[in-house]
Amino acid sequence: MIIGTFAPIPNKILCRKDLSHGAKLCCARLIQYAGKDGKAFPKLTTLGDELGVSSRGAQRFIAELEEANLIRSEQRGRGQSNIYHVDKSIVIHIPKVTTTNVSTLDRTKLSTPDTTDLSTPYKGRKENFKKEIEKITAGLVYNMRMR
Repeated sequence: MIIGTFAPIPNKILCRKDLSHGAKLCCARLIQYAGKDGKAFPKLTTLGDELGVSSRGAQRFIAELEEANLIRSEQRGRGQSNIYHVDKSIVIHIPKVTTTNVSTLDRTKLSTPDTTDLSTPYKGRKENFKKEIEKITAGLVYNMRMR
């Protein structure tokens, strides 16, 4: 089971021999921070803590990524974090599956392998959910009595 965020490091970054392992890891973390516009705003101390290095070490990784033209940093002012513009060709966005999308599907159609239409809303899901909870609860109570 994976807990937390998952952002694969693009092959474009992994295969580069001119980047240190720390710079690759830093790039992956900036990709995680970056939105669709490719902008990331972590402070150097935060980035350093997450990478297991000092803020100066994180600054070196940032400089290495800037030399490789993978990011561009923009200073905002005293006490504020920099803006890191990540090259949009390496920003990865994985579409999110929301609970509402999954819970409104017709589960009877999901069990048949040749079904391609998954858009039918599930009718009576509250009642069926209550019945399932009752079954599970009854099973747990039974199992506890058997011990």
